[in-house]
Amino acid sequence: MTITFGTATARPGEITYGEYDLIKHPISGPDRLPVIIAQGKSDGPTFWVTAGIHGPEHAGLHVIHRLITPELVGELRGTVVAIPALNPTGLQMMERGPYYHDGDPNRLFPDGRPKKPLDPDKEPPSALEEAYERLFEHIKATANFYFDLHCAATDSVSFVFRDRVLYRKDEDGAKIKAEALDAKLGEMCAAYGHSVVNEFPVEKYLDEKLHRSTTSAAINVAHIPALTAELGTGHMPDPNIVRASAAGLRNVMRWASMLPGKMEPITGIKIAQPGFPCRRRLVARVPHACIIHHLVEPGDVVKVGDPLCEMRDIWGRPVGEGVLRSEYDGWIISRAHGIVRYPHEATLSMAIRDESVMVGSYPDDYFKE
Repeated sequence: MTITFGTATARPGEITYGEYDLIKHPISGPDRLPVIIAQGKSDGPTFWVTAGIHGPEHAGLHVIHRLITPELVGELRGTVVAIPALNPTGLQMMERGPYYHDGDPNRLFPDGRPKKPLDPDKEPPSALEEAYERLFEHIKATANFYFDLHCAATDSVSFVFRDRVLYRKDEDGAKIKAEALDAKLGEMCAAYGHSVVNEFPVEKYLDEKLHRSTTSAAINVAHIPALTAELGTGHMPDPNIVRASAAGLRNVMRWASMLPGKMEPITGIKIAQPGFPCRRRLVARVPHACIIHHLVEPGDVVKVGDPLCEMRDIWGRPVGEGVLRSEYDGWIISRAHGIVRYPHEATLSMAIRDESVMVGSYPDDYFKE
């Protein structure tokens, strides 16, 4: 399969490099995305891997550098298309989004709704939104599988977010197709081999505009199996997580029949396996102003009633009951930054037991004008 993206064109048995013009600046040249295309000598699926849509999240860039090697291409069946920096201006400035867009760049991908005429009393789509829409058309036209690489937080374990799969109730067979796609996501999660966190339940998923993220657009608009990997700290990549992610992506390619051989063991990282599905929530909110002492670490599996942190005053004396205990079964994703807390502030990000459906319908009015 011949794939051309920007100035890079796939060549069997080679790695090619190029650039893709994202947006043009008023007083300078364009923002260009770096492009890498690795193609094996035999035909097979096309796997897209992107990173850096949030500028300070650097580990994904390291993963792509480790993943795409001459050794990989020598064994590869099919094609890998990689973009190490979806937001090059944010990367340069160490900012979550580029200076020319106000808002989260990972909430700009197509949502499946038909385009409406521009309303002169509302802001039109930004240049970045239009640019990502063009980029998405390339993904939609060529990708069989897709991974987007992020970093959750300092002190976080490595994990994947598994998106909710949405379907239209007014389309025959849509739910069955959505369930089949969700099953593919489960297989991809298992192949990648890191901890798994389900995204928010459907209603909140839509409220938070997570359906307009890179991977949700791939899943729910293009119907392409896709996962978001969260690779621990952003500013200083953890070499163990980088190695484990590269191994996980190679395992996904083995699952997709793009690479030969047995699955690689995922080593060097904690993998939480509580025995039930989990979704994220900020937890252990303090009832009093206090200094906290964490009693758990990222990756720890906890049960209802387990102690999570101590609350003390500035002199070290217990505050209130002295200890916050878990309200949920689940596992610890990360500890919130800092030790000073005001009332109602969370101390931990936790993966709690999830009993919500993974496949849900769009609201009845979602596609209406």
